[in-house]
Amino acid sequence: MAGNLIGGAALGQAFRMLSESITQAGKTSVCFDSNFRRLNSTLLSIKPVLEDIERLNKALEGRESEIDIFKKRLEEGEKLVRKSAKIKRYNVCKRWYYSKKLADLEQSTMKFFEVHGLMQSCRDRKKILVALKEEGEKLDEIYATLKDMKLNKTPRISTI
Repeated sequence: MAGNLIGGAALGQAFRMLSESITQAGKTSVCFDSNFRRLNSTLLSIKPVLEDIERLNKALEGRESEIDIFKKRLEEGEKLVRKSAKIKRYNVCKRWYYSKKLADLEQSTMKFFEVHGLMQSCRDRKKILVALKEEGEKLDEIYATLKDMKLNKTPRISTI
């Protein structure tokens, strides 16, 4: 199952629920089989990115609100999949409506993750650059102190 590999409580659980819903709905509802396959394919393509985001967010002690944005998006998808799985084959209007909604979900999910992922990536890169600049300044201070100590070094006479 696609969701088993993502760790963590928040994002991993939402991903797992959506993945399980798609798998279950694909078994029970023939009406949206192609939609479920495309959506599952989309999920599998974003899974490594979600894993990295969650792992790095924990390592860097990031904000949970950033993970919550992705989690909410996955939960919305899971609700839509569950609703569409209940549509009967003979209900042509609802089938068309939910087929369109599932296609929109797939496209908007990719767009959403592209935009928000890109924004997080840009922000994280800026944070890294600021941290590197601060560390560089500290190293310059240490170097200047060591250089100054070397120039002002006076021989010590030890008395035994």
